[in-house]
Amino acid sequence: MNVVVVGAGAIGTCAAYRLACRGMAVTLVDAQDPQRSLSAHSFAWVNAVDDGSAPYFALSREALAAHRRLAGEVRGPCWFWPTGNLVWADSPATSRNLIAAAESYRSKGYRAESCTASQARTLEPDLNLGGQADPIVFYPEDAHLHPDLFLTEVQGAARRQGVRLLLGDAAVGIENHTVRLASGVRLHGDVVVCCAGRGTGDLLAEARHAVPLVEPEDPEITTRGLLVRTSPVPSGVTVRRVLHAPGLSIRPHHGRRLVLHSHDVDHTLPADVPTAAVGVLARLADVVPAAEGVTVESAFVGVRPMPLDGRSVVGWLPGSDRLYVVVTHSGLTLAPVLAEIVAREVSGERHELAEAFRPERFAAA
Repeated sequence: MNVVVVGAGAIGTCAAYRLACRGMAVTLVDAQDPQRSLSAHSFAWVNAVDDGSAPYFALSREALAAHRRLAGEVRGPCWFWPTGNLVWADSPATSRNLIAAAESYRSKGYRAESCTASQARTLEPDLNLGGQADPIVFYPEDAHLHPDLFLTEVQGAARRQGVRLLLGDAAVGIENHTVRLASGVRLHGDVVVCCAGRGTGDLLAEARHAVPLVEPEDPEITTRGLLVRTSPVPSGVTVRRVLHAPGLSIRPHHGRRLVLHSHDVDHTLPADVPTAAVGVLARLADVVPAAEGVTVESAFVGVRPMPLDGRSVVGWLPGSDRLYVVVTHSGLTLAPVLAEIVAREVSGERHELAEAFRPERFAAA
């Protein structure tokens, strides 16, 4: 079987690899170098997401297992770090929410361990908790990625499986099983798998059904996100795992760098991104004082591809057995399990984890 995969971000790259592992001839196409993509700059926190949706919790929990499977197959510079996540609050209201969330995870069989400030500092010696009282929660099953290394290594593995990678020639339209490129080239596949993120709607405009996405300017749902990558922290300073402090999320990056994210900044993101990035960096001193002197090495504003109802989209486009679409705001979190679903369903088997996320739900609209 000949398959064309559109989009060489995390989902498309993993899907191309899994399809090739099943013996299919795969072409992976993207307009840009994947290292410039949203996937390469993601916060890349991998966790089982308890958002009140049982199907999504099951999907994201299996994604953790799929990440471990993929990391066991694709060797090279370490990009998968199952070191857990520490989270704490700074007010009675947020503390109550933190405790309730931990109890909900535990009720589902997902580990959430309460710890003292002293125990948290054992995990992260350079952490400043000030006078922080309990609760502090540690999620030992959580993980993080170095997403740029992840993309490089999985794409390398895909090439070794025979995947043909075409970069720099944008897909401008998909109709049934043909992908039109900006150069005029037409790629024909027995199946086309669209993993184009924000570009999904435009690419599927000629198809019979659309997958509507939240617009970046929507005042109700924040899809823009500012990710700040720091210069290397001083020698001897360590951050080993994801930290969710009040007002600042932190994850380690290779080369002793850190990646920072602040949800409240996303809600009011100004046009002056460099100034906003410096403001995010300023919060680091309260959490990891020993990281004194680091600077903003890069700032990236990405727009998450959020389906209109907030739920991931996975499956055959209605009316077609040749055009398969995947779009979600949780690309790095879900990529390996979505790739396994794609490979199985393109091979002719239905996957139970995808049943709640089919694109048919938009058909009436």
